[in-house]
Amino acid sequence: MAARAGTRARSVRQGDLLTSLRLWLQEEYLAGYCRALRQNPLYRRCYWIDALGGEPERRAQAAGSSEADSGGETGPGPRERSSGRRRAQIQPQHPWLQPLSALHARLLAEGRSLALYGLLLTGPAGGRSASRPGSSSSSHKAGLVIPREGGLVAASWPEAATAILQLLDQAPAVFALNPLTPALFRYEDLEPLWQRAAPTELCLLIMHRQLESRLRAARRLEQQAVALHNLLRSDRWRALMPRDEAAPLSPEALAELLDLLLSQIQRHFPLTQRIALPRASGPALIETAPYTLLFATRRQDSLLAMNDAVCIYWRRLEEQSQADLLGSDWFQARREERLATAREQLYQRTLQMGRALRSRRWPDLRQQLISSTFGQFTQAEHDAVIQRLLHEGLVRCEWRRPRPTPPSEEADASEPVPGPDDLLIWPGTR
Repeated sequence: MAARAGTRARSVRQGDLLTSLRLWLQEEYLAGYCRALRQNPLYRRCYWIDALGGEPERRAQAAGSSEADSGGETGPGPRERSSGRRRAQIQPQHPWLQPLSALHARLLAEGRSLALYGLLLTGPAGGRSASRPGSSSSSHKAGLVIPREGGLVAASWPEAATAILQLLDQAPAVFALNPLTPALFRYEDLEPLWQRAAPTELCLLIMHRQLESRLRAARRLEQQAVALHNLLRSDRWRALMPRDEAAPLSPEALAELLDLLLSQIQRHFPLTQRIALPRASGPALIETAPYTLLFATRRQDSLLAMNDAVCIYWRRLEEQSQADLLGSDWFQARREERLATAREQLYQRTLQMGRALRSRRWPDLRQQLISSTFGQFTQAEHDAVIQRLLHEGLVRCEWRRPRPTPPSEEADASEPVPGPDDLLIWPGTR
């Protein structure tokens, strides 16, 4: 009974983290990514593919059901009068799809519309075996119907991948997947995403406990060993397992395992990041949760959106953990002092890197800076650094577009941000 209670408690904590992770990705990252997509008139719709697993809280589920029964606001759909559309309106009321409807409404109110749809993969209704034979998987795919304007899909990602990719066609999509559950992904399950030509963003959630469990199973069962080798394309994992089966996996071994998977992705996605997920474990105490998010993209604007999302999330969580304490003013002063010191270091690093590389374009230099200090500074803070360097005359810019004339000397203090067509010129050091 004690073991069963502990399992339930871990499941509740895992469900809470998955809920907060989804909400953060949708509210922070997906919102910025969609705003960047709207700059291109070719993109009229975007999809959020959710196969992270887990179950929402009972209270959230009950709230979603009551809202759907009362005829609350639903997801985006231009033809709401048809009976088929009325049936589809119930699906977006799932607690993990509701934020997408609110985000779609906000994007619509801001300007040019971009239809945002969410597909939540709940796994097969009758469960599934760990062996995952090819015949049953293909037969399930053949009869699977994917709702074009979002909703629930009673299948896992390996089973629904072909049908979903056919539906997406050339539409941008964010894929939030867990390659370790409910059954270990194969290399072939992720390969279609790596070969996809349309804008594709990968958010692979790795639960450390699941990864360690897969390693222990691979030591005992040859079938699990073959499956792990198929995913990682390497036998390096055999040397990373501790000799004592009861000993936990070391942080160094865990990091190397994550790098093995990330190296497969980097062959197809040049911009990748390994993101640690924070959690508040006590007053004024933030620690990393036993989860890692592997993020991969080919687009610079997507990397900028994720960088801002991670930076803002860590700062907000730290501020919230110190808000109600007795010395909250002292904590706030320390945060501001620490942030000012970090910004000054970013200023010096930008100046040194710009002079060393003789970078001609600010977006390229900014991308290198963000890749090396991912999640520490927002895009606006990076732009403020180059504006300061321009104002102080440490770098000059050949503007390819007409530069706005400042109405006063005070306005001249704020330099415009160089674009991709503007050339930076770094004077030599004296």
